[in-house]
Amino acid sequence: MHIKSKIINLSALCVCMLAASSLTACNKAQEQHQQGFAAPVDYQEIKTKDVPVISSLIGRATAVRTAEVRPQVSGVILQRFFTEGSVVNKGDQLYQIDPSIYEAQLASAKASLAQAEANLYATQLRYDRFSKLVNTNAISKQDYDDALSNNKAAQAQVLAAKAAVKSAEINLAYTKVYAPITGTIGRSNVTEGALVTNSQASPMATIQQLDPIYVDLGISVTEHLNLKKNMAKGLFESNSSNEQVELFLENGEKLEQKGSLEFSEVTVDESTGMVNVRVKVPNPNQDILPGMYIKANVNQGIQKGVLLVPQIAVLRQNNGTNMVYTIKQDGDKNVVEQHNITISGEHDHDYIVTSGINANDKVITSNLQKIGPGAPVTPIENKPEPANNPDK
Repeated sequence: MHIKSKIINLSALCVCMLAASSLTACNKAQEQHQQGFAAPVDYQEIKTKDVPVISSLIGRATAVRTAEVRPQVSGVILQRFFTEGSVVNKGDQLYQIDPSIYEAQLASAKASLAQAEANLYATQLRYDRFSKLVNTNAISKQDYDDALSNNKAAQAQVLAAKAAVKSAEINLAYTKVYAPITGTIGRSNVTEGALVTNSQASPMATIQQLDPIYVDLGISVTEHLNLKKNMAKGLFESNSSNEQVELFLENGEKLEQKGSLEFSEVTVDESTGMVNVRVKVPNPNQDILPGMYIKANVNQGIQKGVLLVPQIAVLRQNNGTNMVYTIKQDGDKNVVEQHNITISGEHDHDYIVTSGINANDKVITSNLQKIGPGAPVTPIENKPEPANNPDK
């Protein structure tokens, strides 16, 4: 018990000594400030630069083409010719529907055509004969008119019979179901022996073209309007490159292929409040599948004359606003001045600032917790490192 009491007394003594040391340090710092002590600070002079405008967007992938294969005639499926999940080419046969009833209909239509042609031959002979006799009054005018009418009716019957043959040939051809597009075919919804109808709602199979593939993204209305305003003012130069979009999978993996912007919608999606943007992406290995969640960095273009402030120089205040300290010349001294700034984005390790500071302002980048507005400082210029020259 006695030992424990000594330990407690020793701990209390250490706490008192630390408190006294901290108080002494604080008093010393306050005394240095009152005596005009100028803390050394690094600063960077703000310059205007042209920077790429990168929009980080999210969206989902969708096939460039989607074809739902449906029967155009009714019948029983006799055979399926494709492997589910494989790539099929346009014109490949996918299914065979029982053709027997359509073969019979075609034979019947051809027989009707032959009968109509035979009737036409007979009426044509009668009409030709009566055409000569009517001129000599050997027959009545009524007999001639009847022969002409019968001949024209026979011609019409031949045309109708030919149309019936054509229709029967088309229906027979429809018993062979072909791929309408080239793409990857999904699972078959019907099997051999199943009855299909030409009015059924469900498809027999679905084919999707996955190379290239679309990624539909959403951009906020505010960002979209700001880009249009900056472009109208000449502060923005749009990017017309075919590889202006970097894509990332849901797990953060960056895709090798880059995409190009196809178009932007002219209306706002009421459900999301976003403007839809479509990107076309090469997809030779089918890394992207329809419905996948995709992140994208869209290089919209170059924004001119942008003010960049190092991120380490920015302090966030309790009210949510951002501020920086700059160096102001006050007679023969350099003192701290506070500026509230508006940030519109990021570029590398800098913030893009739209208001609050001006070009050539000297922004303090170090000792931010030891200084305040009006405090004297000793400035040390911290020039940004130049970009690496690939030719060296």
